[in-house]
Amino acid sequence: MANDTSLGTRLKAELTKDFTVSVVSVLMALLTIYPLYRTGVSFAASFLLLLAIATHIPHAYEQYWPITYSGGAAVVWTISAALVTSGILIGAYQLALTFVESPYAGIIAYLVTVVLQFGTAALFKRVHQTS
Repeated sequence: MANDTSLGTRLKAELTKDFTVSVVSVLMALLTIYPLYRTGVSFAASFLLLLAIATHIPHAYEQYWPITYSGGAAVVWTISAALVTSGILIGAYQLALTFVESPYAGIIAYLVTVVLQFGTAALFKRVHQTS
């Protein structure tokens, strides 16, 4: 198998492909920690939200999202995805608190959020491919 590009070139291309989405996701994840701490959300739920924003949003964008954005559009898409993810997790957390204790509520909210994140991205990909 002949490949004209060096390993370093391929690694750099892979690491910088969706760099804007990755950086904005990490920044948005860090920005959500303080407000959640101030509102009394458990540490576990806060950490899981950080994980959902910082890692799952870039992964869903790269693997499932059918449209590639650049520059400002990528920033807006990532901020929107982070806000939606935060809303889903906080809403699911508050709902789960009515039925279970705090640590379990965070885990349930995280699972619901991840399923909705990837489910929505996969649905958009499928709709985009069929249209």
